[in-house]
Amino acid sequence: MCNLQEPAPALLGSTLLANEEMLDMLRPSPLSSGLDTLDREALDGGFKYGEITAVAGASGTGKTLLVYQAIASHLIASEEGEVALIATSEPPLARLRDILLRRLDQQKQEPKFCQSGYVYQKQVQTGGPPQDVQSQMTSMLERVRLSRVFDLPGVVEAIGEFGARLDEEEKTRRNRVDAKGFEKARGTAEGEERAENSLSVEEDNNTITRTTAANPEAAEYLPASMIVIDNIANVVGSMMTKSQAHGQAMLASCMRSLQHLTKGRNVCTVLVNAAAGLRQQNTQYHCRADDQASVFSSTLGKPALGKHFSYLIDTSIFLSTLPRSKEDADIAYNVAPVASGFTKVGVVEILKDRHSSREGRWSSFVTAAGIELQSIPS
Repeated sequence: MCNLQEPAPALLGSTLLANEEMLDMLRPSPLSSGLDTLDREALDGGFKYGEITAVAGASGTGKTLLVYQAIASHLIASEEGEVALIATSEPPLARLRDILLRRLDQQKQEPKFCQSGYVYQKQVQTGGPPQDVQSQMTSMLERVRLSRVFDLPGVVEAIGEFGARLDEEEKTRRNRVDAKGFEKARGTAEGEERAENSLSVEEDNNTITRTTAANPEAAEYLPASMIVIDNIANVVGSMMTKSQAHGQAMLASCMRSLQHLTKGRNVCTVLVNAAAGLRQQNTQYHCRADDQASVFSSTLGKPALGKHFSYLIDTSIFLSTLPRSKEDADIAYNVAPVASGFTKVGVVEILKDRHSSREGRWSSFVTAAGIELQSIPS
């Protein structure tokens, strides 16, 4: 019987540090955005597992493309890893299909070098027929678990179902590993018994226990997983319109559950968010509101859902579009007469980074055919 008068056992900082270091060791490599320049200059490798990343931006800034590139990276890197795609609107799955086909085709066409005497010759890997890429893409899409939701309780339910699925899969894998370890230990014990013919039942059990504990297969972990909520502003914004306090409370409760699952399972969680405070008309590009988050004076938007939401996530990424050159900016902001259209580029900014030093970093990109991120040509 528990004695309520006894103090709770102390939780040592060394224990917490050891647990955090263990999670870091098990954490997979970050997910690439599909563009090396963007990964290197702003994202420091990509989207990190074990963290909640919010990607905000206005329509047409490329936030969905950026997130779907991360999904493609996850499906390609992890042969068994699943993606829980929680959609609050119609998801562009055809776009994800095209992104996967493009990435898989690029992998097959990547050049490789072989040594011929003292010279390295560049060879192009032709790969298999197109049906091989199609079958790979199909198998990857089968690991995307789509949930259509229309309110925040639906989001919470979808997160709970995915967490329960991970728990069940872990239990199944653990039983499989324990069975393998037992069979291996039993074989070891029988071999030693035949060699020495002097082992007791107690010694056999000890041998099995020691061998199972030392079995590397016992350290088998779940495949990496990913959660994407697109778009969280659709379900939270409507609640906050009716009652700000109730909407904030529901959002905080949902985010606590999501944070627990993300940290405990080393899940890469990405939330697609909208933008607020956008300028309604062209203004001088040096004008700027005092409460804007971007380092660029012409970017007057900021992530939606308010400042409170930024405290519930680990990393905040903001996407915007800017004129490519000074001439384009003069046309865009009515400084120069409009002779023709102007060229825009996408900009990715790290507004917040709780666990590393990426805050304030940024990079630029252009899109190609709506399915690929490319560096700005010189």
